[in-house]
Amino acid sequence: MKFENVIYPGFNKTFEELGCFNLNKNNELEVFDYFNIDWVQSAVTEMIKEIDSSVPLKFVEPTTDDMASATKLVNADLSIEDVKKNFNVGKRIIGISSGKGGVGKSTISSLIGMGFAKQGKKVGILDADIWGYSIPKMLGAKFPPIPFNNRIFPSKINGLNVISMEYFVKQDEAVIWRGPMLHKAIEQFLYEVLWQDIDILLIDMPPGTGDVSISLSQFLNFYETIIVTTPQSNATAVAERAGIMSQKVNSSIIGVIENMSYLENGKEKLFPFGQGGGEELSKRLNVDFIGSLPLYNNVSEYSESGNLAEFASDENFSVIENMVNAINNIAPKKKPINLKIN
Repeated sequence: MKFENVIYPGFNKTFEELGCFNLNKNNELEVFDYFNIDWVQSAVTEMIKEIDSSVPLKFVEPTTDDMASATKLVNADLSIEDVKKNFNVGKRIIGISSGKGGVGKSTISSLIGMGFAKQGKKVGILDADIWGYSIPKMLGAKFPPIPFNNRIFPSKINGLNVISMEYFVKQDEAVIWRGPMLHKAIEQFLYEVLWQDIDILLIDMPPGTGDVSISLSQFLNFYETIIVTTPQSNATAVAERAGIMSQKVNSSIIGVIENMSYLENGKEKLFPFGQGGGEELSKRLNVDFIGSLPLYNNVSEYSESGNLAEFASDENFSVIENMVNAINNIAPKKKPINLKIN
């Protein structure tokens, strides 16, 4: 049969891996309808048509055994406690942090995620900026997460797995939450989302050192932190406080990225926000300077139009690739130790 390699939305598994299709005696292609969601059905229908538009498609309800098999395949059968115990295993978790808002932290998170994905890594991006979520819009990740067996498949776009508060509130609503609700939201984003076999989980942190940052330090027995700043001294001074906070919890600061470093005017470089602040901050924190990102006009345009992924084919994307290579070469300064006492 010719439909084995079709990827089922949400699962990120092939039809063959799921065992979810069959050609019946009427020569109809029967496909299990795991979600009963219109847009998922439409996506599957389009993929089938691309392979063979002459084959009639029929969605059928999976049996209890079929659902159990699919649930086990994506580890949705694990208890939340089991997920928590093994959450750090097999993946690198990096928080992208800043002292203040407006320094381009979400842009850097998205671009770094794209860079890792371009290297063939499976990447998750957790938009933990509960009030100022923006990553789905930048990346054009318009298809919402998919509920499955009391868990959630993240939204997927261009090889990235994305979860964000944007998918759970109305467009014109403000998120007015305090500590306990924020704490619960972060817990669900970490442990109830099916982060399948990812290599890298990037967490776009809210600015500052508030509730979300503290919650992450309680949930994760270890994670790494990259500090994002702009060159001016008032930004680096506040960013330094975020770095000091990271050093006091279960995190290792691995480096600093400077955003909006300069403008290119022909062969001339203009420094509207000052110069050298990121490198100076890395020295004060005693960590690596990962790199600097100039003010590229097309990055802003792509972000605004929801097409940031297009920047990956731009010649200037090499700046991001160099950052990702630098991150790959930086070992965490401390690692989690799991002790088992019998």
